[in-house]
Amino acid sequence: MARGCWMAIGMAAGLAACSPGSNEADYNNVRVDPAQAQIDRAAAAQGTRTVAKVGLPVSSPTHTAAQGRALPTAFQGYWGATPDDCALANVDARGRVAIDSDQLRFFERRAAVDTLRERSPTTLAATLAYKGDGERWKHDATLTLEQGGTRLLLVEQGDAVRPGQTMRYQRC
Repeated sequence: MARGCWMAIGMAAGLAACSPGSNEADYNNVRVDPAQAQIDRAAAAQGTRTVAKVGLPVSSPTHTAAQGRALPTAFQGYWGATPDDCALANVDARGRVAIDSDQLRFFERRAAVDTLRERSPTTLAATLAYKGDGERWKHDATLTLEQGGTRLLLVEQGDAVRPGQTMRYQRC
């Protein structure tokens, strides 16, 4: 038998297997995933050009307590009171502070963000819950980014037991 005949017989057998009477999947019944369904709905409501240009509407994330205490990324990172404090190999850098998403880590103490009252791109007002040397205390503080985000001013309000302090840091 010629090669072309075998191909024709193979194709006919393949088509017979896909016929509606067979036990194979029905290819007319396509399951669409939820993301594609959302795209289709948005395209039907707004038009395909608009959806392609601006994208899909994104629901706003649910506000949680952790998000309410999260420090913006512009404030996060390592800061040093002196250039020597920025040398990460300097294990005795007493003037270095590491700011994470919800805490400040100083040389011998840590301060977790208890409440975040004001938030702008360059200023934060917060109550910090300190822990260090076996003691715990809370102070109100203001963190301000200066000089294009390369300097940090930390003003801590004191109380009768612990005086407040003002510290200036440079980004490491």
